[in-house]
Amino acid sequence: MNKRNYVRYGSELLPGSLSKVTLAWEGNSIIGSYAVNYGPHGISIVIPPLLNSLQMPKEKETVRVLMPIDEKWFTGTCIYVRNEADGSISMGIFFCNPEEQRHLKELLFNSLNIPRDSHSFVSYEWEEFVTKLCDSDDPKLKKIGHHHREVMKARQDRPQLT
Repeated sequence: MNKRNYVRYGSELLPGSLSKVTLAWEGNSIIGSYAVNYGPHGISIVIPPLLNSLQMPKEKETVRVLMPIDEKWFTGTCIYVRNEADGSISMGIFFCNPEEQRHLKELLFNSLNIPRDSHSFVSYEWEEFVTKLCDSDDPKLKKIGHHHREVMKARQDRPQLT
């Protein structure tokens, strides 16, 4: 599991206004890409099959992202580009500029109305915590951990509404 020292927000936690972004690189741009998750240091996006006919940026190339939060452009580095089975393309972008990272962190906190000192769990932290409970020597904690693991599995197995 990824060890991160900052919070990433999955698309299910974000308001709909943050779901679409515009990408630009070397004279190309794509409007209508979907944000999968955000963090102050980066973003993961999906480009639908109908929009990916352009030559995609390569790893380590500069990519600009227009955030729908306040219509501000952020500059980052493409860290991966993957063709998905459904014809879409997933891309990870790392924001290098510390000022932009701070600004994005503020925008995310403000748009989610989360107090800056909040230490709420996000999905990967909860999974790590449940794993620790399951691996505990205490039978009561182990039982609680296995119960929560079953609940998480049941949620994952539930069909998604589209």
